[in-house]
Amino acid sequence: MPNMPDKPDTWAFVALWLSQHSSTVWAGVLSLVMAALRIFYAGGTLKDALIEGPMCVLLSLSLIWLLSFFGLPEALAQPIGIWVGFLGVKKVGKLADRYADTKLPKSEPGQ
Repeated sequence: MPNMPDKPDTWAFVALWLSQHSSTVWAGVLSLVMAALRIFYAGGTLKDALIEGPMCVLLSLSLIWLLSFFGLPEALAQPIGIWVGFLGVKKVGKLADRYADTKLPKSEPGQ
């Protein structure tokens, strides 16, 4: 197995990227941990945690990327990650469906 290159430019780039995206990375980690803890607390299996954990991370990331679209501070990334992990994918999906049913126009059959 080849050794990892010890190039200062590479490490500087990695450090710069992490410093610029630390809140997003941290929010994803928090979402994953919270989802796994919730699943284990409820008596779920490792398989459940391995499936829902990454789904919560992806859902959190999609919500976090919307922060900049709506002009909200990036400091909200961690709470979003924690709450998505706590609620879970199914609950967030139900909340989104309820919101969509009240705010979006309904199409009638045949349209």
